[in-house]
Amino acid sequence: MIRSVVLSTMLLVACALAQSAWFGGIAVLGVTPDLGLIVLIWLSYMNGLVAGPISGFLSGFAEDFLSASPLGFHAFIKTAVAAAASLLHGSFYIDKLLLPVILGFAGTIAKALAAGALFLLFGSKVHAYSLVERTIWIEAAYNGLLAPLAFLLLGPLRRLLATERRRG
Repeated sequence: MIRSVVLSTMLLVACALAQSAWFGGIAVLGVTPDLGLIVLIWLSYMNGLVAGPISGFLSGFAEDFLSASPLGFHAFIKTAVAAAASLLHGSFYIDKLLLPVILGFAGTIAKALAAGALFLLFGSKVHAYSLVERTIWIEAAYNGLLAPLAFLLLGPLRRLLATERRRG
């Protein structure tokens, strides 16, 4: 499990770096997809309630140092989303299209709700999404549409990223 968590965390940090460096060119109405979130959802769904949230926390903590957000902001959000995705571990078969779309869309809404919870606790010091503005819905749709491709590309990495009990 340690190897899986280390490799997963490294992949998630690489996604955050790639997103900040290159994803501005594929923005739709100023909104970019959250590749790290999609990868985190896949990792958490595949690994269950321990490895996914640990990887989410560690990568979120690393992302906190790379962003202007308060320390712990991304760590909390990624841990919360990973825990939610982990609860579905073993409940559904991941088909090639429908479930990835649903998980990408719902994971984005979960991210917005976690950011909203932090906003309620700490006020304007943290960024929160407004559920009545189009930004969160565009991002959710974008992540939902990108999720099937991301899940497909992550499939061959399952032996490296999934914990022992899910490899067989």
